[in-house]
Amino acid sequence: MSASASGNEQVYARLEACDGIAQVIASPLQRCQAVARTFCETTGLPLQIEPRLSEMHFGDWDGERYDTLWQSARAPGIGDFWQSPWQHTPPNGESMSAFHLRLYDWWQQFTASPSCEPVAIVTHAGVIKQLLAIWLGLPVEFDGHLSRAEIGYAKMVKVSVFFDETGQVWPKVVF
Repeated sequence: MSASASGNEQVYARLEACDGIAQVIASPLQRCQAVARTFCETTGLPLQIEPRLSEMHFGDWDGERYDTLWQSARAPGIGDFWQSPWQHTPPNGESMSAFHLRLYDWWQQFTASPSCEPVAIVTHAGVIKQLLAIWLGLPVEFDGHLSRAEIGYAKMVKVSVFFDETGQVWPKVVF
């Protein structure tokens, strides 16, 4: 079995363990979309593909081996990005501010129409880190969480969303 097939099985098992989900929303990138689509076809749940849940676009770094990027003399380097991602954009890639804004906009739209039904979101570690920053109310351009949090493959983060009497959204990350 390939690593990809094994990973898909892990994600599928996580989705099966979600109680009472009514819908799945997935990144359009193949590694998320394929397993989400298979799960929804099997269970009959609706699937929404959401482009804003794509991983950050790393430009020239996309598809490169991590150790190769660390050895590159090209500026900015991967070390610059990890030290200060808001100040250093991957060559020909997406800036951190654009990435954050894309996810913030999605979250605002998602919570604008409150639903009581549980939703499973299949996306990427970088997306999850940015959403965690939004949910926890971390200051924009706070980048300490990016390199200090590791989100492994097929891991799950649960968020309960509450709305107060004024319609204010109160996300609670559940550990």
